[in-house]
Amino acid sequence: MDERYVGERNRPNLGASGPLDYSSDMLSWDFVDSRMRDSLNYWIASAGSDGRPHSVPVWGAWLEDVFYFVGAGRKVRNLRANPQAVVHLESGDDVVLIEGRFEELGTQNSELLQLVDDEFIRKYETYRPSEHLKDQSKSSFPPEGLFAIFPQLVIAWSGMASDATRWRFRARR
Repeated sequence: MDERYVGERNRPNLGASGPLDYSSDMLSWDFVDSRMRDSLNYWIASAGSDGRPHSVPVWGAWLEDVFYFVGAGRKVRNLRANPQAVVHLESGDDVVLIEGRFEELGTQNSELLQLVDDEFIRKYETYRPSEHLKDQSKSSFPPEGLFAIFPQLVIAWSGMASDATRWRFRARR
């Protein structure tokens, strides 16, 4: 796990109507890391200043325990107004839910943008965020910038939640 975070690992309360069978060992961070790194589609849930919820699928890159994406429109407006977000995978079997804080990174950090580009090419083959950020004419809905969600709470499980594990993180230094 990235040294910027000091997290505690324990069992989450999943709100089940009866006692959960926690007979399996807790998951390792490698479970979260590999699923976030290898997934193609992620969902971002946000709420604007008016409290209306919004959820949308996005492409993204998981690098050193941070989720990066490019975007525009309502999700970005919501996140600017209320920087708390949830990112999760599509699967209901191999679950990774990340609650975190949104940050707008812009495009000034060319080294980071190159790492994000490399990860997008590995996963999506032809899409390079930097090209779309630099040339806004490539799309009728051009992205507004490079964004990140830094984990504050992560909950994950595989199968029927018998291995459900929660990580809480202190704020970034």
